[in-house]
Amino acid sequence: MAPVVDSYTTVDDALGLVLARVRKHRRTDLVPVAQSYGRVLSADVTAPKDVPPSSTSHMDGYAVNSADIKDATSSRPVVLRVVDATGPGSRSKVPLQGGDAIRVATGAMLPAGSDAVVPIESVDVEGKEVRVNSAVRPGEHVYKAGQDIRRGEVVLAAGRRIRAQDVGTLVALGLRKIAVRRRVRVAVMATGNELTPAGIPRKGKTVESHSIVFLRLVEAMGCVGIDVGIARDEEKLLRAALRSALSAADFVVTLGGTSAGERDLVVSAVSGLRPDELVHGLKLDRGRVTGLASVGGKPILMLPGPIQAAANAFLVVGVPIIGALSGSKETNLSIPCVLGATWEARKRFSDFQKVVYVRLKPGPPAVAEPIAGETESMKVLSDADGYFIVKQDTSRLEEGDRVQVMLVPGFSFS
Repeated sequence: MAPVVDSYTTVDDALGLVLARVRKHRRTDLVPVAQSYGRVLSADVTAPKDVPPSSTSHMDGYAVNSADIKDATSSRPVVLRVVDATGPGSRSKVPLQGGDAIRVATGAMLPAGSDAVVPIESVDVEGKEVRVNSAVRPGEHVYKAGQDIRRGEVVLAAGRRIRAQDVGTLVALGLRKIAVRRRVRVAVMATGNELTPAGIPRKGKTVESHSIVFLRLVEAMGCVGIDVGIARDEEKLLRAALRSALSAADFVVTLGGTSAGERDLVVSAVSGLRPDELVHGLKLDRGRVTGLASVGGKPILMLPGPIQAAANAFLVVGVPIIGALSGSKETNLSIPCVLGATWEARKRFSDFQKVVYVRLKPGPPAVAEPIAGETESMKVLSDADGYFIVKQDTSRLEEGDRVQVMLVPGFSFS
């Protein structure tokens, strides 16, 4: 049986101990660019060509050699011969000679011999001639070759999570497939004889509604969520379920069954798996009975049963673990806010780290309104737009104090 929690480890220390034991896989997948959204790049993407590959017109007008019209004014226009016309994505096969102009549409490739474009508004058309009323500089109204991306440039760095606009960049570079980190597989397992699966109500049983929260969170973070289901409160069964989950996943998250007292079946079951490292008890208010372990180089996060305590521990421990396993070098977005009301820590655990959930109101500056509620309240989480962390040595914050509100994919509308 797991010992009573009589001391607590800081969140940072617990994470450091376990992550030092965890094997960070470097497995990769080669995926079509169109399917790369949300994946993490395993290597830098270097541009194989210039984008755009050729200089193009930024305006509807006339491609010219700027030297031909350097003295053009409205009172002394320069007359040029129009020798051809071309549309978007095309290039005239007629080379520009001195005194010539070629009609171009926006997006047309610049003809040979030209170095600028005169907007159509700056000329008067007279049959096959144009009277140019103003000079242009070399390169004016031209989108130059390589102006967006230069060949050999590192466009997207390894560890970047690919966004929608990044997919467009990869397509523009002419890439068909891209190397990405294999998705982290996260198994989520609820525990408790009192639980019944959602959709299967049973008299005297509690509908298990928490695992779905964490399955959706890990999927929003780019992972594969594996629903292990409900494990019964029997140590041998728990241990067998944990072994099965470890064989199928890179990271295992359990819900319920951790406590500060003598009966802690999940921690006992994990202890029987001969963990590389095991921490039980964090200096985290509402989340203090959380357990964290590494078994065979794979992390196990043992969350408490009450939903706020479980969410607290997942956000401050589970999210960093997923970041480390995925190889993502990006951090979750945070925004500076001012506190909309005075906040005080619970006196019993005032020296623990705290998670405060907030509603956000637009600014400037943005205002974070603290949300209070019992640790079993799911509505507190539903009402929250984000959260901020309060350090261990802080027990009170005043209205108007500055806080940094965290926004996590799947948890926040970020």
